[in-house]
Amino acid sequence: MKLLILILSLLCFVWADSSRMDDDPHRFPMDFDNLHLTTQQRQVLKEIMREYQGSSRLYHKQNAKTKLELNTLFLNPNFDENTFRAKSIEMQTSSIEIKTQLLKKLHAILTPQQKQQFIRHIQEWEIE
Repeated sequence: MKLLILILSLLCFVWADSSRMDDDPHRFPMDFDNLHLTTQQRQVLKEIMREYQGSSRLYHKQNAKTKLELNTLFLNPNFDENTFRAKSIEMQTSSIEIKTQLLKKLHAILTPQQKQQFIRHIQEWEIE
């Protein structure tokens, strides 16, 4: 009986903290509430974030495929240094391009004060 109660308690703890928002690993993590956006800014931001999420998902799919290719390169009897370097740079370049496009679009809609507030959270935008 004690074992049953222990198991049920553990299951409650596991499910109590689960959230639908956490189901998507590529979900946008930033909260814009502290920027005090106007209604028009919020509408534009929604579109920007849809594009960002789509780009991020594509990046992560391609990144997973590229990692498998890099692993295969490493497992080959002869290590192809140039191909490994090129694929690694390609992954980094894609990540930088997605972030650049996102920040360019955000820069266009934020006021100078909002930009100041936003840069405090810019580390959350890293794509890994």
